[in-house]
Order: sequence, then structure tokens, then C-alpha cells
Amino acid sequence: MKLTTRGKRSRAVVIVLVAMAAALVVDLVLTKPSTPRATPPLVSTAPGVTTTTMVQPPSLGATPPNLSAPPVALPVLVEIPSIHVVSRLLSVGMTAAHAMSAPEGGANSPYWAETFWYRGGSLPGAVGTATIAGHIDDVYGRYAVFGHLAQLVPGDLIMIHFSATGLTERFTVTTTHAYTLAQSATRPVLDLIYGTGPPAGRAPAPSKDGLAHLTLISCTGSWNYSLHTHDERLVVSAVRIS
Repeated sequence: MKLTTRGKRSRAVVIVLVAMAAALVVDLVLTKPSTPRATPPLVSTAPGVTTTTMVQPPSLGATPPNLSAPPVALPVLVEIPSIHVVSRLLSVGMTAAHAMSAPEGGANSPYWAETFWYRGGSLPGAVGTATIAGHIDDVYGRYAVFGHLAQLVPGDLIMIHFSATGLTERFTVTTTHAYTLAQSATRPVLDLIYGTGPPAGRAPAPSKDGLAHLTLISCTGSWNYSLHTHDERLVVSAVRIS
């Protein structure tokens, strides 16, 4: 589905006053096993998803978002034509362990086909950095929404459709890079993923270059049995073009 009606761009940002340590890394479960496996509890499984008409977070100075609340379904779609992704966007917070709270579920859970916007960061399209995560596969090893994320190359298009307003924000991929778990826990990489502010427990700040950035993130690499997660994180960076 494509929405082409343009409206006034959202410039709202949200406040997050949580002390986010280096563990502010997306712990998504992904693997390609030959037999079914039980998913380890590395991300929070929400008791349910509510739906709201909210299309932007509170403005600067308003009440900070509740980062411990369950996922909230937004009237927003993520579309990535080159890898055939059209996905509903959920607003998520963080776990008690300071990891992005990307929900999961059983074999037929809708979460495998959905994407997760970190509500403690910038809104997609705002001058700053918005962060969207997605699972690479489900508990049976079947490709999930970001199963082909590694195929993205610079120049590929990412669209964020705001259904309530008809606004579409368009981004183009600039870089893709896989980081080890150790690298993804460093401040420079956390700032790349979330923008300046959230990794230091502050409100998301406008980008220094004055552009609207978008980060897509998922797991990649090999399964680490001792850590019950993959040993790398794939980070796709994009910038708004219209």
C-alpha cells in the first residue's frame, strides 16, 4: 500500500530520562535451526498489544513516554520495496535489563511480521534518529520481517506511512554494517543506533547535520549458545529524502 498525500512533517521529539547502559542493544532472537527450538527469554513478551490513534509521541516538555508499558500498535506502516516488507509498526519501550523491548511469541505470533519503534527516541521523520527493530526469523527458523535486511544496499528506499494523516516519509539507505555484541555495546555504535541522548539517559537530540535519520536493526551472525543470542547486530542507516 502506498500513500502519497503529503502533509506537514512531524517534528516532535520525546523525552527519556532513563539511565541507559551499554546494554541498550536490541536482543532479537534469530537463528536458522533445522529443528524447532524454544525461544529464550531475551526480550520481553508483552501480555497484549493495545491500539491507539497516536501518530507522534509527546512534544518536548510533555510527560515522558512510559518505557515499561506494553507495545502499542500505531497507525503507521513500514514499507521496504526491495525486500518486500510491508509491516505494522508497534511502539515499544525497554526491558528492566535496559534492552529494547521487542516482543515475541509462539510460532504463529504476529510479532514476527511486525516492526518495533523505540518510543524513547525520535519520531521517524523528525530531525534526529528514529530506531526501528525487527526479528530476522521465528522460533522455527522461518524468515521474519527483517529476514532479508542484509540485502539492503545504499540507495534502497524505506517508506514510513502515517495512515491517520496520509503522510509518507521517505528514506534512502546510506550504510549497512554488522557489529559484534561487544562493538554494539560501545557508545559510538549506540549513538549511531539511537542518536545522541538516549544512550546517555537524556532526551533525543536533533542531529548535528540537521537531517532526519532512521536506523533499522536486527540480529545476524552465528548463534551463541552460551549467551542464547546471535553474536552480531546488523545496523542499517538511512536518511530522509522527502
